[in-house]
Amino acid sequence: MTEAAILTRLHRSFRAAWQIVRGVVGETAYERYVEHQRAHHPGEPVLAEREFWRRHVDRGDTNPGSRCC
Repeated sequence: MTEAAILTRLHRSFRAAWQIVRGVVGETAYERYVEHQRAHHPGEPVLAEREFWRRHVDRGDTNPGSRCC
């Protein structure tokens, strides 16, 4: 295996691991929201990312559910 092939494989592995980490910490929530809105509510406007996060955080503060902090 060449050095370039090894680096390509490492890069792909790192990107896959990074996507998993983003999902675990909730960073992909806006992306999932946009996909959902476009697929299930095509005629409705999509919130801007800033407004989405504002509402997301407010919802978490209002309904904390089972979280540690």
